[in-house]
Amino acid sequence: MQVNRTSSCLFVGVALAFLARGSIVLAKLDSLDADPDAYRVIAETLAQTGTFGLMGEGGVATPTAFRPPLYPWLLSFLVDADGHLASRWVAVLHVCLGVLTVGLTWDIARRWWSDRAAWIAAAFVTIDPMLLWQSTLVMTETIATALTTLVWWWWVAKLNPRSADVPLNAGTHAHGCDRSSLWSLANAVVFGGLLSLTVLCRPTFLVWAVLLIPALFFMGSTCRIRRAARVGVVGMLLFGTVGLWTLRNVSQLGHPVWATTHGGYTLLLANNDSFYDSLGESSDGWLPWDRTPWDPAEFFAEYEARERGADEVSDDRVAYEMAKSTILNRPAMFAWSCVVRAARLWHPFPARTPDRSMLVVLVIGLYQTGLLFLAGGGIGKHWRSWRQVNAWPVFALIITLTAVHSVYWSNPRMRSPVIPMLAVAAACWMVPKQADRTKPT
Repeated sequence: MQVNRTSSCLFVGVALAFLARGSIVLAKLDSLDADPDAYRVIAETLAQTGTFGLMGEGGVATPTAFRPPLYPWLLSFLVDADGHLASRWVAVLHVCLGVLTVGLTWDIARRWWSDRAAWIAAAFVTIDPMLLWQSTLVMTETIATALTTLVWWWWVAKLNPRSADVPLNAGTHAHGCDRSSLWSLANAVVFGGLLSLTVLCRPTFLVWAVLLIPALFFMGSTCRIRRAARVGVVGMLLFGTVGLWTLRNVSQLGHPVWATTHGGYTLLLANNDSFYDSLGESSDGWLPWDRTPWDPAEFFAEYEARERGADEVSDDRVAYEMAKSTILNRPAMFAWSCVVRAARLWHPFPARTPDRSMLVVLVIGLYQTGLLFLAGGGIGKHWRSWRQVNAWPVFALIITLTAVHSVYWSNPRMRSPVIPMLAVAAACWMVPKQADRTKPT
């Protein structure tokens, strides 16, 4: 009876998630026609020519590594016979990824805390305005959020299925093997594959992977050799994935690009004299809520005037050199700008822009303020439950996003991948620890 009731409620929850996500994406379907980050054009080029690149003059495709490969490759399957990316199918993809994120969040919270917490966490993710907004754009936030949630779900459900109230060292044996709880090699292989997909979606997640892989050694009631083997399997899969992408770039671009040729630009965008000057001229310019505008024209003019080669790798190198020069010449301002970028990443209110009304800013900001407050309260209130290995992916992702985006360019949307994790923490604060406890399955 309980199983049937849970299944019925889950079906209703999934239907509501489809309705919420679908309604927003359908209402903003025109937004999916835009291509702010060149994912659409790369996908269309890949579908038409078989080359991961940009279409040049005369219809000749030029290979590129300007963007990571996963999202454009996935979009290439949605290109129609005329060679255009069909926005309606992108909408379907984003809605499905969004509902998957909701479902995974529900199951993580159910295993982690309780059934009641599961529904609360799922509701938070379903109506989160930032995730809804990003699902209407051809950008990686939607798929990145789904992938990070999937990685955490596999960690909690397959690699280390324990409730939040089970001590970290319960059932762990330093010597010998408990065959009843041995992890299968398949679980480690799948986990390595999922982690590799996150890196192919966003190179930032390589830092997350480096933080997660060593923790695998401390998980599960298995012998040390088996735990070390799982670390090795996941590490080799990740190394192989990054290596294949690097070899492709050596072959196509002539350079061992392991991430993208866009990193230098984002580093320079965050570390240039024009931006530094704007921070020094205003005491409140670091707040996205009342951001002092800075004119990037000076930054672009200097960048374009630099001598460089004829390819994107050369452009990337020039951008890195300019950014490093600015950082070395103005170390104090670099340190302050890191604080600014970290604050912008976690600031609940997005910056107001000409295409973003004050109402949108208020809705997103107030909601994110509440979510961050509840998440912090949930972790603080139940710190002993969160001080275990199943919580490490959450803290590792927070550390990763903060560290990377305090140096590179940042804004609030870049924390989207951690929102489902914050939703689980917020639900823990709202539900008593032993309330409605169910046994993980």
